[in-house]
Amino acid sequence: MVYDVVIVGGGPAGCATALALKRFDPTRSFLLIDDADQIYSSFLAPALSDRLSQDTSIGNHTRCTGNASAWGSRQLQEQYSIMNPYGSGLHLDRALFDQSLRDACCETNSDCVPSRMIRERFISVEKQDGTWSVHTEHLDTRTSNCHRSKWVVDATGRKQSSHGSFRVKLGAKVLKKDNLLAFYSLFVSSEDDNDHRTLTEATESGWWYTSQLAHNKRIVVYHTDDDDASAKVARKPDGFLDLLHNHTVHISQIILERNYSLPPGAKFPHCTAAGSSILEPICNEVERWCAVGDAAMAFDPLSSQGIITALNAGCFIGEELTKRIAVESDGTGTTDGICSIADYFDAAGQRYETQKKYYYRHARFDGEFWAKRRL
Repeated sequence: MVYDVVIVGGGPAGCATALALKRFDPTRSFLLIDDADQIYSSFLAPALSDRLSQDTSIGNHTRCTGNASAWGSRQLQEQYSIMNPYGSGLHLDRALFDQSLRDACCETNSDCVPSRMIRERFISVEKQDGTWSVHTEHLDTRTSNCHRSKWVVDATGRKQSSHGSFRVKLGAKVLKKDNLLAFYSLFVSSEDDNDHRTLTEATESGWWYTSQLAHNKRIVVYHTDDDDASAKVARKPDGFLDLLHNHTVHISQIILERNYSLPPGAKFPHCTAAGSSILEPICNEVERWCAVGDAAMAFDPLSSQGIITALNAGCFIGEELTKRIAVESDGTGTTDGICSIADYFDAAGQRYETQKKYYYRHARFDGEFWAKRRL
């Protein structure tokens, strides 16, 4: 069959696009291609809100009681969730949350409109006679498959090694705004930890973040540039711990007082790209493809925009594709109300850059890491 949309990538942005597509027009079909190692907003799917509440109630996600930061000074400045009109946030188990989204996508399937999700790896994409052909490989059997669609959506996130050919074939390239890296490590403790805040702490060569996860676990992340001397040190466990305890005050105190340690046998810390980037172009409406989530626009983690922006953008893309497909396929739609995908991302990018500069300018340090982000 020829799907209305093939979406490559089963993270929050890809799932939100699929769910919004069906929400706005249940007659439209999608194929969601996901290569996650594990096959695990009430607006997107009513059952999703219930699943999130249930997982939180049994302790798989933890509630955030507020935000604390040592940013403009050495002293912690705190904002409590009780003062937030939206209430407390959540420290998510990301694997579980992403699987909840995938499960919601699977539940949208019906006999009359066979949308589905498959566990395959993207190989290549090409366009023939006005229709896209997406070539994949099954993760278990290694068999090759071809899936056809009217539109294709790149929701592969920041990945480059296995999916770079997707963007190249679509005629797009990633423009990096900076070279920020994130070194992260999981810590475990046998003691109870009642500190449910999100804590951010600026240091001379970058900034640190920590939050409590479920089941007596805590994540600690160090952000710096790839050419900073500390980046080489942070790659090894001993170096990461030395930086943590010698450069931070408040995060180090939490780790020591609650007897946190690295998990035995685990290979931490890990390193991942965390800088700002944008795909150029983000979409081509003539060729009928677009990107969404980190594949379209990746944000500095300081902005706390990753998941929420991915979900919002997925909702927008899903709705906009239903409008375009209705006009292109059967003439049931109208061009009235169709919004520009490029303008949507351009506005999001401008808001993000303004906010990012604002926060970096208020940090108390003046070293090279901070100076380049104040320009």
